Formats: sequence, C-alpha cells, structure tokens
Amino acid sequence: MQIAVLGLGRFGSGLINELGKLDHEVLAVDTNEGNVQRAAPHCTKAAVADITDELALRDLGVGGMDAAVVATGVLEASVLAAMNLQALGVPAIYAKASTDLHASILQRVGVSRVVQPEQDGGERFAHLLRVEAARDYLSLNADYGIGVYPAPPHLHGQPLAAVDTGDTTRRLLIVVRDDRVELNPVRDRVIGPGDALVFAGRDEDLAREL
Repeated sequence: MQIAVLGLGRFGSGLINELGKLDHEVLAVDTNEGNVQRAAPHCTKAAVADITDELALRDLGVGGMDAAVVATGVLEASVLAAMNLQALGVPAIYAKASTDLHASILQRVGVSRVVQPEQDGGERFAHLLRVEAARDYLSLNADYGIGVYPAPPHLHGQPLAAVDTGDTTRRLLIVVRDDRVELNPVRDRVIGPGDALVFAGRDEDLAREL
C-alpha cells in the first residue's frame, strides 16, 4: 500500500516508522529539512515541501497514493492539507486533530477518519491505571475493554483453564507466544514463560490479578 504522511513531528515520525515495518511504501513530507532527513531512512521517499501547497503535493505524486495521513496538529495547515488531498483525489484521507473542534472541521472537509492521540492516549492511560495488572489495554466503552497480561511465573506449567474459569465476565480470547497468535486457545493448553494472555471483560474483572 502506498501512503503519504504529511507532517513529521513526533506523531508523524512514529507513524512512518511503523508503516515501514509493515512493508508499506511511504512518502514522508514536511517543511522542516531536519525532520525530513531523520525520516528518510525509515520510508520510501522523504521530501521537503509545504503540505498546504496543492501544486507541491501534486508534483510529489501524492494524488497517486492509496491513502494519506495529515499528521500535523496545526489547525490551519491540517485543514488546508486535507482539502489539497481531496482535490488530488486521494481515496482515503486520515488526519490528526488536537481538539474536538479541530476534529469536527476535518470531518466536515471530508477526512475519512480523525484521530486525537492526546485525548485517546489520556483515556487509555486512565483505564490502565484502573486495570494496573494489564501490560496494555484497549477500551471498548466506559466499562468494558481488552487487556493484555504477561503470564506470571506462578502460572507457568498450568493449563489455561486455571485463569479462564468462566465465573466472571473476563474471557480469554488470545494467547501470544514468540509472536505467534493463538485464537480461541484450547483450555488444556499449558501456560509458559513469555506467554501474553489477552482477555476481554469488565474493567472490574480485568483489574483482578491472574
């Protein structure tokens, strides 16, 4: 997949690093030459250009991309960049917003999906404080989520049935071992060192120690 990332601050830089690892072809664009130089090793092409300039983006071939991400949190620049992407016919446009108003404006100009990393990160961290036994957490609503737990030593050698008893709303979904994902693992499967156990359930149940 060919993806353009416009804006190479902390969010944009982190994004191109991950997209590169996932084998996407990434075009990284920023007005700051230093940001572009730092991004160059992690993407297919990096260019110094004004993301609010439609002609500059056209010359870079942004219109031929499968998707584009407006990664700057500056309202005026992000809105103009999103409008440029619309004019160039990019089929899928994503953007970062710094406030709810910013997000609303981006949606009105046709952005496919808006993310608010600061707000989303704060909400996620609040749940992690509540579900402190989890290594990572994804909120599904105010009370339910998905937690990832490293298998504690006292469970090594025990069957999964020891932690998935079925007496609460906490349900085991996945086991990850050495980057291998096991969906709906059998209950007699033995827990080992390095396993990550992924549960879904109410926060109050996810907060219980394994």
